[in-house]
Amino acid sequence: MEFDLQELKSHWSLDPAYHHVNHGSFGAVPISVQKVQQEWRDRIQKNPVKFFARELKEEVATARGSVARFLGQQADQIALIRNTTEGASTVMRGFPLNSGDEVIVLNQEYGAVTKAVIRACEASGAKLVEIDVDYLDSDQRVIEKITAGITKKTRLLVVDHITSATARSFPIYELGALCKAHSVVYVVDASHSPGTVDIDLDKLDADFWFGNLHKWVSTPLGVGVLRIAPRWQEVLRPLIVSWRDDEPYPYPWDMLGTVDPTSWLSAPSAIDFFSQLGWERVRKANHQRMMFGRELVMKELGISKEEIRADFLPLGVVPIHKMSGGRDGAAAVQVKIAEEFKVEVPISFIAEKYYLRISGMLYNTPENYEALAVAVRKTFT
Repeated sequence: MEFDLQELKSHWSLDPAYHHVNHGSFGAVPISVQKVQQEWRDRIQKNPVKFFARELKEEVATARGSVARFLGQQADQIALIRNTTEGASTVMRGFPLNSGDEVIVLNQEYGAVTKAVIRACEASGAKLVEIDVDYLDSDQRVIEKITAGITKKTRLLVVDHITSATARSFPIYELGALCKAHSVVYVVDASHSPGTVDIDLDKLDADFWFGNLHKWVSTPLGVGVLRIAPRWQEVLRPLIVSWRDDEPYPYPWDMLGTVDPTSWLSAPSAIDFFSQLGWERVRKANHQRMMFGRELVMKELGISKEEIRADFLPLGVVPIHKMSGGRDGAAAVQVKIAEEFKVEVPISFIAEKYYLRISGMLYNTPENYEALAVAVRKTFT
């Protein structure tokens, strides 16, 4: 068997000694984009004063404009940040929570984002309300559970678009309508969304939306997006105060002191890399890879189709029933599989259940997933 676009494997510089089926955690940058980033670094080092003092402002604005167009936005509708962890921290530390307010998160929210909510609640006297949802819950059941958790004190709902631990999507448009109906501020963690699904951010109209590009757009590390609805743009400020702090959104985020801007500046080349192939074709090819690998693992573990969701995504999970040890145990088995079988694959522990998450990216071949299946067989059966 050969996957569509499999010939593009050579466009990445990944260590061939390993089978990389965990693109969803940190991404991987195509060689051509790595070269573009190095060209930016070389340009900066030829005359750092000239670049930072006289050229950076315009170059960052150009890059932000390219990212905005990719997301169906105008350049002044988004701010560039380093990642969604920064986005969550910025929102939760800057939002005016009051004592007694309630903030709803789901039990499947990414841990670092939940920690940001916890710290904000502790500082303001607000209360974290965690709602349990299951990997297999229907969208309607999720909406029902969240609706039941909303009270007169509910101020914010923080929800993943696509979860990290279980690789499932949530009905973000319907949840947006629910928030509007109850006057609840809506925060969407879209870490895995850019590059995987089309999003109409104007239609969604979340109060705050943040996403990563280093995952499924394969930009260099350090490229995230924070979209703040106009009604909040004068309220929320960057965590770092720098020279452009007195300017309107999004310009204060463009200048956060002297940092390496080359990831931002290289982002358009990553977008172009996939755009030339066609995003729909890329998504289908990535999904094909994930499905191939997931079906192999399901067979090894005896998992039925009834235990699996059918989201059209480049990442998916398989439940692991024969495991113990909690989060530490999952981490230890993940290391064991990497060291003994040379397979990089994440194992998560959430809601007292274990999941093995499989990614598909253009550099993956059938051999990667066949090696994963062998590792699963020898580890869990």
